[in-house]
Amino acid sequence: MVSSEPKGPANVVKTASPLKANKTPGKPANGQKFKPGGAGGAKKFDKSGGGPGKKFDKPGAGGARKFDKSGSGSFRKFDKSGPTGDKRLGGNKFAEGNKFRGKPQTQPQAPAEGEKQDWNKFKKEKKDLKLKRKSAKDTYEISKEANQIHEKLRCRRTENKDNLVEQIYKVLNVGDTISKVVKAHDTARVIQSMLKYASPALRAEISEKLLPFTVDMCQSKYAQFCVQRMLKYGAPATKAKLVDSLYGHIVRLAGHSIGSGLLDTMYQSATPKQRIFMRQEFYGDLYRKAKDSNVKTLSDTYKEATNMKASILGSVKANLDHVANKQLVDSSLVHAVMLEYLRACDEDEEKLEETVTAFAALVPHMLSTKEGSEAGVICFYKSTPKNRRAIIKNIKEHLLKIATHEHGHVFLISLLNALDDTKATKKAIYDHLHEDLKALMSNQYGRRVIQWLVAPGDTTCFHPEFIRTVEEGLAFGKKEKELRRKEILEQIEAPIAQSIAEDAAFWLSNSHIGLVTADILNHIQGESYEKAAAALAQVVAQPEWRISADAAGPLPQDKKKPHNDVEAIIAEATKQRRKLLNVESSSDDENEEDNNDDDDEDEEDEKEQKEAAEDDAEPKLKKAKKEPKKPKAKEEEPAAPLVSGIEEAGMHIVLKKILKNDGKQEGTPFSQHLLQNLSSAVLKAWLGVNRACFVLLKLVEDCPSLLEDCKKAIAAERSLSQILADRKTPGAKLLAAKLDIGK
Repeated sequence: MVSSEPKGPANVVKTASPLKANKTPGKPANGQKFKPGGAGGAKKFDKSGGGPGKKFDKPGAGGARKFDKSGSGSFRKFDKSGPTGDKRLGGNKFAEGNKFRGKPQTQPQAPAEGEKQDWNKFKKEKKDLKLKRKSAKDTYEISKEANQIHEKLRCRRTENKDNLVEQIYKVLNVGDTISKVVKAHDTARVIQSMLKYASPALRAEISEKLLPFTVDMCQSKYAQFCVQRMLKYGAPATKAKLVDSLYGHIVRLAGHSIGSGLLDTMYQSATPKQRIFMRQEFYGDLYRKAKDSNVKTLSDTYKEATNMKASILGSVKANLDHVANKQLVDSSLVHAVMLEYLRACDEDEEKLEETVTAFAALVPHMLSTKEGSEAGVICFYKSTPKNRRAIIKNIKEHLLKIATHEHGHVFLISLLNALDDTKATKKAIYDHLHEDLKALMSNQYGRRVIQWLVAPGDTTCFHPEFIRTVEEGLAFGKKEKELRRKEILEQIEAPIAQSIAEDAAFWLSNSHIGLVTADILNHIQGESYEKAAAALAQVVAQPEWRISADAAGPLPQDKKKPHNDVEAIIAEATKQRRKLLNVESSSDDENEEDNNDDDDEDEEDEKEQKEAAEDDAEPKLKKAKKEPKKPKAKEEEPAAPLVSGIEEAGMHIVLKKILKNDGKQEGTPFSQHLLQNLSSAVLKAWLGVNRACFVLLKLVEDCPSLLEDCKKAIAAERSLSQILADRKTPGAKLLAAKLDIGK
């Protein structure tokens, strides 16, 4: 029922008395008891009726409800819209009387019930609302004008780009406009292009404008790319000022997810003095505002005041823990400070154990630099057995990357040399690496790991200084050195021999891999040796045995472009691009030119697309430019030329090394397998090659028992003896003299 009584405050007065009478303690009014029903009876839980004594009354004539949402004449405890428009709890937060009201947000109106949504109108309203919100900013008009000029600037065929940069700079160089627009997703790209295409003088001027805001830019999602352009295209003086502008904020940036990467880049390109000053900020608040040129390492801070050592180390530990908690330890700066701290805490075992425990899970991220690798080795040496197991568990999934890394493989070798439980070592490390044995052998650092497993401490494979450094870990083990190494070799020689037997051609595919193969044959014994030697001899005795003449090795130094003369590089690239633009006019040629563009534009396009996807920016029509095969085209280098294995100089040394150690082995030697597999056609080809004659000479000298067999094999055919006698090479002469042929 709907009440006919008038709405408003008067109704509240009328309904207040029944509620008050109902709440009065003691007996009910008029001396009546509670009755189950009746005209004037008060029901405790009456759901219907017109009596005034209802505690929970539903809609009715004159009924009072405690939580009434609709109806007339009801008293509402939580009324959101009263007769005067005010509100007690809740209501319209944008009302005039609400002091907490914010900025009103008008949204496109939804259609009425039953009406069809006009999506074109809805999109237009939404677009207008977005434009209205953007235009409310004070930099909107300036940003719009700068973006219009930037569209011309970023075009490939635009000439005199430095003039366009000057136009944009005149637009943005108004008050503190640059500091505002550098953090926006669209104008940040404008400033990146300005830093790229500006003249040297203007680039320096723009950089000077941005230097006071470097710390904030390093922590910005989009302004960080402007800092990267300043590092890439800036003059050496600009880069030095860029590093200096970070002083006082080094520790904060090291613990920032965006700033840590930029800080690492700046640390690597900084001068030695700047690196020292950057490390000093980790030593405590004392060095954040004032730098000391006499303090070069952490130990120098308490050299003259030993009572300060505990407080300084405590500050360093707190700063390192702050970085470790955010898992941002993959930084050269953090690695250098960590190594200094671990060396300084050598005497305080309790504090060292706390640090090692905190960094045990982050060891895989510490192996990217030399200092980080040394710090990881110290962490492993000084760890408890529980922490050692945690470190091994954490590196399991990264073993291949660690073993093939310039600094990571040193940590892995040190770990192998310090573990006492050889069975656990094989299970946790070698069994995971065995599946990727070929990948290890193809890498110069991976081969060192295999060599250490087979021939640990061999001075013919490793430098004495490297051996001395690695063997420092023997002091942290209990088992004898020789016993530990013997047990490891006994467990891995059979799997390695099986791998050689399955694909012997790979193990002699170039001279670098061949040298490791020779070391393996020199150390494995028994059945494993015979299996591997027989398979390798069959490969060497093949008539068409060819190997790679250019083995994989470190990148040549001349391929690393110097970054000193940036302006000359940019000018030369600009000239070449202009020449290509003048000559090539067809669309096919344009596609080829796109492939020859520098990597910066490709990276910028990818970043732009990501930024556009993350922000609510308007869609850009650059998704049509798909070049998934472009990186592959760069990686595909011409294959190394194949040469005859017996004629290659490096493989000649490998074969002589195998034959030299052949006499120490038990069972059928490699030389006997080789002689048995040599056919008359192969012998005929070998006798015409000087190095092949020396291999045969080495074979009969180191194994006198095979002298007669070799002589019979050559004398069996008259043509072979004639070839050997007619050859005038040194190897042929010595071999003929040894076999008494041609006299």
